[in-house]
Amino acid sequence: MFAHLLRFLISLMFPHWMQDQTPDQNHFYRRVFTSRHKARVKRLYLLWLGAMSIVLIFPSLPLLIIVTLFTTFISFSFLDEAS
Repeated sequence: MFAHLLRFLISLMFPHWMQDQTPDQNHFYRRVFTSRHKARVKRLYLLWLGAMSIVLIFPSLPLLIIVTLFTTFISFSFLDEAS
């Protein structure tokens, strides 16, 4: 009962276009629900897992900063839909 009430209250706060979760390649929000985007996110998850394992193997602050910034740049570049 509480879950339904909470879901109803959240649906009142968000606009109508956020409630529609049908995949659409051209819509800026529903693009997240396409299989292509989900595959990209899965690849980025593996990239971040590898980057953080490198940081755990070689624990130093400069390496942490460099690897984190580079991985963030690669992530934003990979998820950019302008290409």
